[in-house]
Amino acid sequence: MQYLDGYVSLEVNPQLAHNTAGTIAEARRLFAALDRPNVMIKVPATPADVAAIEELIAEGINVNVTLIFGHAHYEAVAEVYMRGLERRVDRGLPVNKIASVASFFISRVDTMVDAALESVGNRNLQGTIGIANAKSAYVYFRSLFSGARWRQLADRGARVQRPLWASTGTKNPAYPDTLYVGHLISGGGAGVVYAWWSNR
Repeated sequence: MQYLDGYVSLEVNPQLAHNTAGTIAEARRLFAALDRPNVMIKVPATPADVAAIEELIAEGINVNVTLIFGHAHYEAVAEVYMRGLERRVDRGLPVNKIASVASFFISRVDTMVDAALESVGNRNLQGTIGIANAKSAYVYFRSLFSGARWRQLADRGARVQRPLWASTGTKNPAYPDTLYVGHLISGGGAGVVYAWWSNR
């Protein structure tokens, strides 16, 4: 399939993270200046920028939605991707060349939750919440992008917004380096759609 891989992301100015109109204008400017089919504009999933994402997809701009930390957060991102594609279909515009990924962060979740678990003396669940969080998001991904609503878009050539498992490098030195990648790839994990090894 064409237009599937080989994308490069360029981030909008982080100072615009809470400015819907500013993010849209900056994304338009960057996408037009680069003028390449394999460019994704990286947009953080703040409440203001989730609104921007729908507009950018509707305009045919490829988007890497970043800084997603929870299931509800991811659900909102996937929903605006679908709505953006549907707006294009309603206007008779093509959807077969639009690409988007949803960058779902793993280890940063455990960094926060492990500290909370430690404070209440629960060590059994440490190092497990990030993966459980990803599994929950992946179940929703499989459900959303297989139903009747999605099939209407897929019939027009639309592509799924693939989850991108980000921040998969462990932060806790007690954990093996491959803790997250191993779980995501193996039968014990969510199953990887698109993975990015990151120590950030």
